Amino acid sequence: MYRNPVIPGFAPDPSITYWNGHYYLVTSTFEYFPGVSLWTSDNLVDWTSKGAVLTRTSQLDLSGAASSSGLYAASIRVNANGRFYMVTTNKYTHENFICHTDDIDGPWSEISFIAKDGIDPSLLFLSDGRCFYTSNGSVDGVRGIKGAFINPDTGELLEDFHLLSTGLNGHATEGPHIYEKDGWYYLMFAEGGTGYGHYEAILRSKDIHGPYENLDGNPVILSHVPRKGHPIQATGHADLIQTPNGDWYAVFLGIRVKPRPLLHHLGRETFLAKVSWENGWPMVGDHGFVELENAEGPEQKDSRDYSVCFDRTLEHYPYLKVRVPKEDCYQLDLKAKSLTLMGEEPINTPLGHPTLLAFRQKGLNESMKATLDQTKLEGTAGIASWLSCDYHYRLQVTKSKTENVVSLIRHLHDFEAVTEQISLPIADSVELEIQSDDEFYHFYADGHFVGKASVYGLASEGTMYNTFTGALFAIYAENGKATFQNEIHMESKR
Repeated sequence: MYRNPVIPGFAPDPSITYWNGHYYLVTSTFEYFPGVSLWTSDNLVDWTSKGAVLTRTSQLDLSGAASSSGLYAASIRVNANGRFYMVTTNKYTHENFICHTDDIDGPWSEISFIAKDGIDPSLLFLSDGRCFYTSNGSVDGVRGIKGAFINPDTGELLEDFHLLSTGLNGHATEGPHIYEKDGWYYLMFAEGGTGYGHYEAILRSKDIHGPYENLDGNPVILSHVPRKGHPIQATGHADLIQTPNGDWYAVFLGIRVKPRPLLHHLGRETFLAKVSWENGWPMVGDHGFVELENAEGPEQKDSRDYSVCFDRTLEHYPYLKVRVPKEDCYQLDLKAKSLTLMGEEPINTPLGHPTLLAFRQKGLNESMKATLDQTKLEGTAGIASWLSCDYHYRLQVTKSKTENVVSLIRHLHDFEAVTEQISLPIADSVELEIQSDDEFYHFYADGHFVGKASVYGLASEGTMYNTFTGALFAIYAENGKATFQNEIHMESKR
């Protein structure tokens, strides 16, 4: 039995490939650095972080990327010789680009530009070695899914773009992938927007350039649109994988919601379902329906607890920074087991580059603990439940000569306020904690309850813009120096 989502928390737009006994998967990162999170698994249900693809500023410019801009959906593929390729869109710079590596554990190449039009690019390596590129976009003023053969090592187009399909209804036709099976080319794509109208459809053709046809009367192979009230919603943006024993699975994004109100804050997560082939067509799950608990599939380990220990480099953990990495602002002392943050600006600065180190909130009932060294505190620092600079709660410590003031600050839309505040006696350190359930974030300092805030203040449906990211736990520093000791501990309460 395994439980969905298989990668819980902010992990949208999954794309998957297989090589030499291991599955590799990438997910979107938007305004966060490093770019394009990379995951690995031996069984499709237990995934571990393998860092990220884009780890250098020469590969990725997010300097002015708005929240939920930056890197959109990526695809990962491997050719017959074992060279891995990743292709994605930087919405901020309006570029589709590609990079590669011959060692999945090593650095990836510098990026090569492909095209400006369209988002959500993908690749298919044909049996003859050629590489076909596809994305959404326009050809001669007509929008839909387009494709062309490219040189994947340089990004050079080897032909003009062909319009492969205008989709089913033309609304948010995106996330295309092409697969070759039994003499057919299958074109799979998402439509309906990446919200409650999201679904996945598939067409096929004998010619990779099309026309792609709907031959069975109903090309929708994954949809929870008719399942209002189900805890999984917004399923779509899928990718297919065949296992070595011939089974097929789909990875796809979805969201976990409560029936009332119909809101979510953990973000779009990575789900998994078995795929069956019927009369030459794939179907995901039970005729397009999927569940949280699945009896058919690999056995899954249960624990999702983990600690970020300061006696190892941060690259060992799936961390995220906002826009610009600012390496000098994150000073790790492995011997002292501490991390010092150099805060240069308030974390609510629009389009700013806060000194903030974040990790995905994986479930509704989660906690985070971090210990702040008060003897070295300059400016203000603390921990946060974070969606963006416009939507977050932070538990902030300010030191004076006689006491330490701990404030719970809420920032929603364009309004910020201190809603609760306590004073603690001067001490060497203070333990800060966030406990989350399905209704509230509860904030503590040295075991003292400070206050609580609704999780739905961070719900995507209530934001000023279409939020593609999810809730994170973070440590931060503003306008000065702050040192955190020993570890950050995340624990699942379920």
